[in-house]
Amino acid sequence: MRRFSVIFLLASLGLLSCGPGEKQDKYEPAIRVEIKDISAYRVSFSINTIDTKTLAYGYGTSASPEMNLSMDTGSLHSTSLSLEIGSLAPDTDYFIDFQGLGPGSEKGAVVSLEFSTAPGQSQLYSWERSRSAVPSFADITLVTLGQHNYNPPLWAKERFASHVLYTDENGSAHWLYDAFLCIDGYDGKRGLSFSITNSRYSAVKESWEDLLDAWLGSDGALRKLDEAISDASARLGEPHTPRYVVMSLPDPIRFQFFGDKKSSTTYWGALGGRQLDFSRTEDQEAAYKWYMDACRERFNALKFRNIELAGFYILSEELPLDPAFFREAGKSYDYADTWNWEHKRWEVLVPWVAEYAHSCNEGLWWVPYHLAPGYKVWKELGFDCAFMQPNHYWDTADQHPMSKSVAAIRQYRMGIELEFEYSLVAEVMADGRFGPDGSGNATFTKDDIPALRDRLREYFRGYKETGLYGVLPIAVYSGTDAMHQLAVSKDEGDKAFYHELCHYIIDSPLKK
Repeated sequence: MRRFSVIFLLASLGLLSCGPGEKQDKYEPAIRVEIKDISAYRVSFSINTIDTKTLAYGYGTSASPEMNLSMDTGSLHSTSLSLEIGSLAPDTDYFIDFQGLGPGSEKGAVVSLEFSTAPGQSQLYSWERSRSAVPSFADITLVTLGQHNYNPPLWAKERFASHVLYTDENGSAHWLYDAFLCIDGYDGKRGLSFSITNSRYSAVKESWEDLLDAWLGSDGALRKLDEAISDASARLGEPHTPRYVVMSLPDPIRFQFFGDKKSSTTYWGALGGRQLDFSRTEDQEAAYKWYMDACRERFNALKFRNIELAGFYILSEELPLDPAFFREAGKSYDYADTWNWEHKRWEVLVPWVAEYAHSCNEGLWWVPYHLAPGYKVWKELGFDCAFMQPNHYWDTADQHPMSKSVAAIRQYRMGIELEFEYSLVAEVMADGRFGPDGSGNATFTKDDIPALRDRLREYFRGYKETGLYGVLPIAVYSGTDAMHQLAVSKDEGDKAFYHELCHYIIDSPLKK
């Protein structure tokens, strides 16, 4: 079979429309279908319809598949639609049939297409080959490397232990987090940024290599996580589900200094003896692939006993997109959703990363800030799950009410997030330091601890009262070290709040 796009036309669409003021008593549904793109696991179509209320379709590996799927066209007039089908098998021949149906179930002619998916990923590691689907988990903790200041120090076994195991008020031990998101945004050695910003120069290949070493070196942070889980297993026995790791991907930033659109696009480094040029989308994709493959290869070489690579994470917390992407997805957008999109090209890069991750049987995750550009189309971008940041913890004027976050999470079926940092840890704040607000200003003092804890309790209540708790997975952001600081604190108030937080995690029905 052919692996390229094929166009099938039925009827002359223009002959079926009525003139102004004419009444149409008979509907003759007609459709035109074009295969827009085919990869190893997905196919997308462009579809034009007229006199068609419903588009029925079905696909399979045998001719004349049952048409058991449908979509509403939204209009009987000439309409343009997009359809994407995923979870296909690589290197496989498929048949798909389409048929337009009028408002009275009038049937148009059947359009039949044949296509073949591309070959899949040739190099899969043992954990990838064993999977039938992308991994899922009840909760994930954000582990911030913080290598730009080493204060607190790099992740040691004891520090990870506070995220791995929870000992309750009665001395009983429990597994705590199911998954660990390895994340860092700044190369302190060179003063460079791993994510798009107008305030710093962009990280280079050597920065990305150092980040790999920090996480996946022979004595890197993930070796300490593996050891912490071994210690917990000696007490609890093996966990019922794998402890998963999600690796954050540095942004392949187009410009050396993003705030200056005249700065170099060839600053990053070379692959295969060729200097990459990030003005070229394919070179940005090449850098992504190199990093993802390096993570996978290192994971395999280190032969961890207790952790498994679940996939990857897009670092930028906002994804401005081409307005056409929103229109094709049938979603509304405003200026913030599309601002500066042409210099970021997320509508091309993120689906590519998702496709490559899925070809390796790995997943892709994202945690946008409160109502960030792109959150409405997280599914269309190819993410397996996206968690919404409420950002309510840092509010000084109720800019981010929980009701608004919960409404967006419910509407777009996103994961939920808890957020806090050292500013609610009494033992830490006792020395008179200040905690930052949402803009990074030194705002909160030890006197604000009760209010900050109550604010986090608003998260607890908000998710429970709206039925999200126990249904959607939880991400937990605890700053650089607040989870560990709570766990080891001698302050009675800190201890009590730590138990309250951990029970919220381990009592979720998703854990059962």
